[in-house]
Amino acid sequence: MTSILITGAGTGFGRMLAFSLARRGHAVHAGVEITSQVGTLRQEAQALGLTLEVSRIDITSARDRARILREEFDILVNNAGVGQGGSLADMPDDVLREQYETNFFATAALTREYLHARKNNGPTRIIFMSSIGGIVTLPFAGAYCGSKHALETLAQSLHQEFAERDVTIATINPGPYQTNFNDLIMEGPRYWRSENDLFDHSTLSFDMPQYKDDQDIETMADITLDPKSRFRNILPRELEQHIREQEQAVWNW
Repeated sequence: MTSILITGAGTGFGRMLAFSLARRGHAVHAGVEITSQVGTLRQEAQALGLTLEVSRIDITSARDRARILREEFDILVNNAGVGQGGSLADMPDDVLREQYETNFFATAALTREYLHARKNNGPTRIIFMSSIGGIVTLPFAGAYCGSKHALETLAQSLHQEFAERDVTIATINPGPYQTNFNDLIMEGPRYWRSENDLFDHSTLSFDMPQYKDDQDIETMADITLDPKSRFRNILPRELEQHIREQEQAVWNW
């Protein structure tokens, strides 16, 4: 039985992945950001007949990170993240900084502390829940994509640095799924937009087709558990060639 810590497990991929891995018989600790989600997730797990440890973990809190890492985990799934839409030409500094604080700085801190806690403790695996936005950039999603690009750099650096050690690292790069995350990203500017903005954010919406939210959860679980998986894993798989072409096209701008 493998012990697994998943951050940001209160909703979306984190929640579904926690259920999938617990269903397979692994010892899963689901970290949620909001206290009210603790009871909700416990009740859902109980209704499904699953054993799932749940606690509040704000990854931006050094105290929370230290507390959870008193436990031993074979695998860390860095899933916690936030999304903020809107033009970088208008976005206030504090909103932009908050995006990076969670998606990059806090994730980097937890990963570093986890690696130190796991020193000489056997096979170790780290999964970064990134995004196709960590590879390509979309208009009015520059803050989110930028934070995920930074996360990709962290993952790639560690992947190379630990290549000769018993530590394996992979990214999962989801495309647009119906988890409500993409739609909420585009609602972000309603809380900070002003009459002086260069762009009208009042009609901003996520208008790309979205895949069923749980269609690739079992694949995500397979990747999480497989130390021999590919480093980068774009899902759904059918998007991979399109993302490759989109990334290449930037050279011709």
